[in-house]
Amino acid sequence: MAKADEEKELTWEDHLAAAIKAFRKEAKEWRGELLPEEFKTHRRAAQREMLLAMRSLIDAKIEKLEKAEKDKAASKATRIKVE
Repeated sequence: MAKADEEKELTWEDHLAAAIKAFRKEAKEWRGELLPEEFKTHRRAAQREMLLAMRSLIDAKIEKLEKAEKDKAASKATRIKVE
């Protein structure tokens, strides 16, 4: 009976998962060999530029929100008590 438990029949999903796991392991080892250093340098620079672009969008949105709050506060009428 114990032998039947040990000989579990593998499904195609099990085989696929094992293949993906093995591929990822090999790809990690190849990554350093396949990608030239110049490519890595350009990729890092591109990532930096994308982050800077996103920062500029965020900064612009923050400024717009702050301006709207300032305009809203300035447009409120105040009651002045006259004696």
